[in-house]
Amino acid sequence: MVSKITIIDAISDKIASNIFKSIASSQSNSDILITRLKLTRKQYYSRTSCLLKAGLVKRQKGRYLLTSFGKIIYSAQMNLETKIESALTNYWKLRAIDSMESSTDDHNKIVSALIDDQEIKGALLKEESARIPVQAAIDKKKEPVARGISKNIHHSILDQKQTQSND
Repeated sequence: MVSKITIIDAISDKIASNIFKSIASSQSNSDILITRLKLTRKQYYSRTSCLLKAGLVKRQKGRYLLTSFGKIIYSAQMNLETKIESALTNYWKLRAIDSMESSTDDHNKIVSALIDDQEIKGALLKEESARIPVQAAIDKKKEPVARGISKNIHHSILDQKQTQSND
């Protein structure tokens, strides 16, 4: 069985990713892809080997094709790239939101005013709404459990932000 790391490694390499996208978008043979992507034969075949081992592509009648699994991963990759582009488009607005310290209501108003992308807006507003039930539990004297949950959510959010800033 293939691991998530194997798949991510296979598609995170820029050359392999370009090969993967080219295979997905056309039925070209190896020589055409090598020429079109301006690769050496070694670059092409070593990256294609990784894609084969990850189960993303298969060779059939001298051509590489996406496997059913590869089609799902390709679709997910395209969705992720679209989301990243949207986040990058809104980068400075997101930084401005992060720099403001405000109440939940003010935060939600600021997010609604600055961000047009519904998916990004939903993620930011969802993050805030996740804190409200935890705060209510703290207020009801369930401090030990609620503080642990709040701490875990806070660390999870920080980890996500750090991961996003590293990428």
